[in-house]
Amino acid sequence: MLQNLKGRLECILKTPELELDGNAYMGKYELNDLKSIKDFIDWLRIDEKGRNIVYINIDTCNEIIISRNSSGKLAGSYKNGETYQKTMVHIPKIIKNMIFLDETNPEKVNSKYNKYSYYITGINMDCKSYVVFSVVGYNEQAVYYTHSVFQGTKQDIFGKAKNEAINNSQYKRLSDILENAKKEGWHPSLVVY
Repeated sequence: MLQNLKGRLECILKTPELELDGNAYMGKYELNDLKSIKDFIDWLRIDEKGRNIVYINIDTCNEIIISRNSSGKLAGSYKNGETYQKTMVHIPKIIKNMIFLDETNPEKVNSKYNKYSYYITGINMDCKSYVVFSVVGYNEQAVYYTHSVFQGTKQDIFGKAKNEAINNSQYKRLSDILENAKKEGWHPSLVVY
């Protein structure tokens, strides 16, 4: 894992998109159906013996679970659209392949977690590029807390994050991270492919 934010962003931009099947949810859950999506995420969360399933992130080697609370948060965000809903079936692949971006302490005094880590996964689904911005909370265990899905390549999303943060709260944390990277002299247009 690269130590500085600038290096991590450059690594993220150079990582190929993860190819995901946009129809993989079929037969597993129904789109636009909160209960169906929640039941599926719970299936990803617990094995047949009632134990938490542990997923390993390749980039950090962290062991990450999906908790009961995060399962509800992930399912409850189904109103973010069908593309978001289609990513639910791919949460194990996203956790495995996401690239570490940054880490912060909680902003709220009584936060559920001691710290938060942010990850980026570039995906290609239904012949379109998207960026999945994932949040992992840490206490005794690392918990896959939530994610947002942005349409466009990583370069596109990084380039417009500051402008979009004004009108879209999903971009706010990403915009803040990118502002810190600019202080290190990083800008997405500086990356050579």
